[in-house]
Amino acid sequence: MPRYVFNASSGICFVQEFEIHHLPDLETAWREAHRVARHFRAYLPRRLRQENLTVEIVEETGQEFAILRLEAPF
Repeated sequence: MPRYVFNASSGICFVQEFEIHHLPDLETAWREAHRVARHFRAYLPRRLRQENLTVEIVEETGQEFAILRLEAPF
């Protein structure tokens, strides 16, 4: 099962390898990215929680890549 790395960022804060999961495919990783975004948002200071968020999904071999952009509030 491929390993997917989730990098998360707001306009000000960036965390590389915020979460790493073994998932069957990119479609499943895409759905998981929504949960990762909510988790990341919970760690942000209150004043930054209204920022738009971006979650990059990278398969560990670099074969697959996707970006999820969420506009606040989500």
